[in-house]
Amino acid sequence: MSIDTTPSQRDPDSSLLEGLFQLVVSGHTGGSEFDQLTHEVYERLLGAYAAGEGKAGTVFNRTAA
Repeated sequence: MSIDTTPSQRDPDSSLLEGLFQLVVSGHTGGSEFDQLTHEVYERLLGAYAAGEGKAGTVFNRTAA
């Protein structure tokens, strides 16, 4: 089985992270594209962790018992 990783098949979050990574590796961290990608990734992380706050505590308490 092969996995198709063409840009049209990739997860949009992965594409954002890949773009951010490429800018960092190439040293282009002072431009507006870097700022936009950083802001978008940060907002998505906040949204993901804010949505899962209650679930994380519940899972932690269940495994601790």
